[in-house]
Amino acid sequence: MKSTILALALVFCLALSPACLAEPSSSDEFLSNLSKTWDSFLDMAGDAGKEAADWAVDSGLADWAGGAASDLSAWAEEAGLTEWAQDALSEVSEWYAQSGITEWAQDTADGLRAVIEENRPAVEAWLREAGEEVRLAWDTLTHPDGHTQREVEDAYEAVVESLEAAGAAY
Repeated sequence: MKSTILALALVFCLALSPACLAEPSSSDEFLSNLSKTWDSFLDMAGDAGKEAADWAVDSGLADWAGGAASDLSAWAEEAGLTEWAQDALSEVSEWYAQSGITEWAQDTADGLRAVIEENRPAVEAWLREAGEEVRLAWDTLTHPDGHTQREVEDAYEAVVESLEAAGAAY
C-alpha cells in the first residue's frame, strides 16, 4: 500500500514538474496515454456488455427467460398458489392485528421509557457494564417495533437476568 502511494506521488511529481515550466514532457505524454488507455478500456467493457446483450437476444435466451417467467406465473395463478398466498397473508395480517401484540409492545415500551427517564443515570451506568447482548436486548425493549413478540420476550428475560445479577452484586 505504501509503495503504491509512493509510486503515485512520484508520478504526480514527475508529471507536474515540467508543467510548472510549461514544457511538454514524457510525463505529459504518459498521462495522456494513460487517460486514453482508460477510456479505451471503458469502451471495450461497454462493447462487451452490448455484445452479450445482443447475443442473449439473438440466441433466444432473453425470450426463453421471459417465457419461463411468464409460464411460471401462469402456473401459479392456475394452481391457485397466488390466491392462496394472498389469502394466507391476509389471514396472518388480520390475526396479528387482532392478537394485541402491537398494543402490548407499545404499552410495554411506553412503560419502559418512563422508567428509563426516571432512572437514566443508573440505567446508563448499568448498560455500560452489562455487555453487548444486554444492550441489544435493551434496545429491543425500548424499540419493539419490527420485532416479534418472542424476540421482545427473550429481550425482556435477558434484561431481567442482567438486572438480577447486577442487583445481587450490590
